[in-house]
Amino acid sequence: MYDIITIGGAIRDITFLTDNGKIIETSENLTKQALLCFEYGSKIRSEEVFFNFGGGACNTAATFAKFSFKVAVHCRVGKNENGALITRNLKERGINTDLIQIDEKIKTGFSLVVVNKKGGDRVIFVYKGASDFLEIQEKEISKTKWIYLTSMAGNWQENLTAVNKAVERNNIKLAWNPGLTQICVAKTKLEKTLKNTEILIINKDEAIKFIGNDKNLKLDFNEINDVKVLAKNIKNWGPQIVVITDGPEGAYVYDGENVLYSTSTSEKRIDSTGAGDSFGSALVGGYILTEDLEKSLKYGIINSGSVVSEFGAQNGILSKDEIEKRLDEVKVSYL
Repeated sequence: MYDIITIGGAIRDITFLTDNGKIIETSENLTKQALLCFEYGSKIRSEEVFFNFGGGACNTAATFAKFSFKVAVHCRVGKNENGALITRNLKERGINTDLIQIDEKIKTGFSLVVVNKKGGDRVIFVYKGASDFLEIQEKEISKTKWIYLTSMAGNWQENLTAVNKAVERNNIKLAWNPGLTQICVAKTKLEKTLKNTEILIINKDEAIKFIGNDKNLKLDFNEINDVKVLAKNIKNWGPQIVVITDGPEGAYVYDGENVLYSTSTSEKRIDSTGAGDSFGSALVGGYILTEDLEKSLKYGIINSGSVVSEFGAQNGILSKDEIEKRLDEVKVSYL
């Protein structure tokens, strides 16, 4: 029996560092408020590159393992060097790899992460590869107390059905960080999963897209740009707890009674890759350990702050004890 199984992507990352990008603000577009731009046709040089590991399933598993949970990762990699490196990295972190699928034909997922040295924001060019062909079987994910589900593509509806069956038949608690593919479909296709979800974690842009799919809601510009309004409407769809992140601005948690808010930490932000995964997994890990939402929010804020202060999605992850020593650094407000 595992404490938690993480499900989703497994990616080999290369981080390309540059100060040649220009940030263009587009605040009139609620889901694309800034663009990182380069001169068309130019050659962009980088003085440093970093090779790391990514993918939602692997990033979140790294946090849970650091918290000393018994964790397994359910993902799919190609039968190549990158797949072997990902598996070795997981084993070295104390993560069970028995549920990793090996694709004989499709290559392991790969991403180019372009990081702007001025502020640490990034653009990711991603090839999901074998990750898109993950085949989830109910029996394989049933021996666990929690499931942390990240983005899915390919036959995601069939995979979601398998997750729902496992959750319903085995009294498993579900934390869900849906991908853009799920965010952009009508919520009627996600109703069962939303009702089965203990903790739903999305960012503000995703929440706006999610709400935009509900044609019965008539929200004006100010309302749809208000995280509290977004959280309360999404909560009505079924999840027990709604968590909405807002990048450097911090994060919100709504449990049906209270809206909790905390700003991000003051640590220098050099690479935002993995910020969402490190936040969400630490929040869920904190909730499993304490059942205290205020403390859990602090766990997420502190862990993600540490991760964005280093290059790569899995570097900078903190242990439970390291986070506990820093809880007083984070203030939580009730809105």
